[in-house]
Amino acid sequence: MRSIFLLTGFFFFFSIYAEAQVPLNKNGMNFVPLVKPNNIIYRDTLYRGVKEFSGLFYRSGNPELLMYLDKHQSNKIAGQVIGILGTFATVFGVGYLSDDKQKGLAWGLIGGGFAATLTGGYLLLKGQQNLQMAVSLFNQKNNRAALGIGVGEKTSGLVYRF
Repeated sequence: MRSIFLLTGFFFFFSIYAEAQVPLNKNGMNFVPLVKPNNIIYRDTLYRGVKEFSGLFYRSGNPELLMYLDKHQSNKIAGQVIGILGTFATVFGVGYLSDDKQKGLAWGLIGGGFAATLTGGYLLLKGQQNLQMAVSLFNQKNNRAALGIGVGEKTSGLVYRF
C-alpha cells in the first residue's frame, strides 16, 4: 500500500513539469518534437517528414540551414541503426545467458547492446536538436514583417507582408 502511494506521488511530482499544449509561433515555422515522423507547421500547413519540409529549407538557399538539415538526417539515420543493432545485441545476450559456457559473451552482448541503444537514443535527440536549430534559423532569416505601399491602376493602399 505504501509503494502505491509513493508511486502515485512520484507521478504527480513529475506531472507538474509536463505541458499538454505547446504554443505555436503564428508568424513563423514551428517544430513539433517527439512525434514520429518529425513535423513542422509553417503558415497553417503541416509538413510531415523530411521529404515534405526539406523543400522549404532548400528554397531559402541558406547553406547554414542546409547544414543543420543534413546533420539532422545523418544523426537520425545513425541513431536508428545503432539503436536497432543495440536492441538486437541485448536480446541475443539475454538468450545466451542460459548457456553456462557463453556467460561472458552473453554479458558482453548485453552491456554492449545497452550502450549502443543509449548511443542511438542520444544521436536521435541530437538530430532533433539540429532540426530545432534549423527551424530557429529559418524563422530568424525569413520572417521579417514589412510595410509597403501598394499602387494599382485605380487604387492605392498600405501592404503589410508578414
